[in-house]
Amino acid sequence: MKAVVIGGGIAGLLAAHVLSESHDVVVLERDKLSDEPEYRSGVPQGRHVHGLLVRGGEILEELFPGLRAELVEAGAHLTDAGEAQLLNSVGWLAKADTGLPLLTVSRPLLETHIRRRVTAKIVDGVHVTGLSFSGSTVDGVVTRDGRVDADLVVDASGRASKLTTWLSDAGVAVPEPVVVDSRTGYATRLYTAPEDFPVVIAELAGAPDHPRGCAVMRIEGGRLMVTAQGAAGDHPSRDPEEYDRFLASLRGPLAEMLADAEPLTPIYLFARTASRRSGYESVRDWPGGLVAVGDSACSFNPVYGQGMTVAALESLLFRGHTDFSARGCHAFQKKVAKVAAEAWAMSSGADRGWTDDEPGTAQRLLGWFMKKWQAGIVHDPDLFRRFVRVVHMKATPASLMNPVVFRRLAKYSRQDPRPERRPGGSSPR
Repeated sequence: MKAVVIGGGIAGLLAAHVLSESHDVVVLERDKLSDEPEYRSGVPQGRHVHGLLVRGGEILEELFPGLRAELVEAGAHLTDAGEAQLLNSVGWLAKADTGLPLLTVSRPLLETHIRRRVTAKIVDGVHVTGLSFSGSTVDGVVTRDGRVDADLVVDASGRASKLTTWLSDAGVAVPEPVVVDSRTGYATRLYTAPEDFPVVIAELAGAPDHPRGCAVMRIEGGRLMVTAQGAAGDHPSRDPEEYDRFLASLRGPLAEMLADAEPLTPIYLFARTASRRSGYESVRDWPGGLVAVGDSACSFNPVYGQGMTVAALESLLFRGHTDFSARGCHAFQKKVAKVAAEAWAMSSGADRGWTDDEPGTAQRLLGWFMKKWQAGIVHDPDLFRRFVRVVHMKATPASLMNPVVFRRLAKYSRQDPRPERRPGGSSPR
């Protein structure tokens, strides 16, 4: 069987790699690709901090044995996930050894090393303009240069996917997507990395009082990637002086810590951060020969770093799934929706605090519970470890709701005094 994957990003590469175990696979990528790590227009968020969660890193290592060591050799950094320096609205989160390996790397380096390992054929410079149908089954794709036959088409074209339009044009009724928009915007700049700068430091925004935050990580080449973030329309600027003022306005000492760091690049902006759930799993007349994965099916606010890991989990669904009839493809989309469900609930739930939506009872209870957690993970290393496992998709959110956790949370309240501000300089501790 021949499979065509639309999109050569992380989701498309991983889907193609797993599918190539049982299919003849070709990946069609619109951008021209380089053999070396380079930013490309098809990944507009590629110049900003990318979080590869621990679970995602494990799957990549399973699919490409030795990839982690290869990336470290190329300059990526490896640390314990519990060593990240994190500031929430209460204070600096507790630190604890978790045994979970966290890799920090730029998106271009990660994608390039994955692409070198993918066993499928990759063709770049191809602009897919639509789907080809035989009755109610997709039998290929249409490009600007012609048509490509396929027994299976995988849409992994990301946030820019035109799949909803293509299906509607073919008479397939597609529901309106669910969109949650925190109106978050990014501004990112690369700096030289001071020798003793932490591998990861982040200030977490929190509705409704703390719209500003940041995410900073060491990447290859002895550099720091500094992404300033602002929710509810409070976006950082590409003007260097305004960007510096934004960093200085943060509650943590990032501006001080960057005093001896040299800017290496202009400031790049990104603001297409709305979370979007397609609802493809509910389309009853879903055609055969077609599935959607990654951001094409469900995209998340990138601030939570879930996208690559969810895409990795979805790629594993192709193992053992051999029925790509209409019924089989519909069943596959239900599996995709199930994989994305917990990540969607966590990120969209947090982002609803920035919207005008009136919270329901469940949302208010969740908000109350998360406020207790905000205090608990500042003071309690055990709660912090549990929180880290959930954030990195090593445990489900349900693991946070048990009697042991409730007893520990009962000791803390949202009004607990914030720990002293960690000093600036080389470390926030």
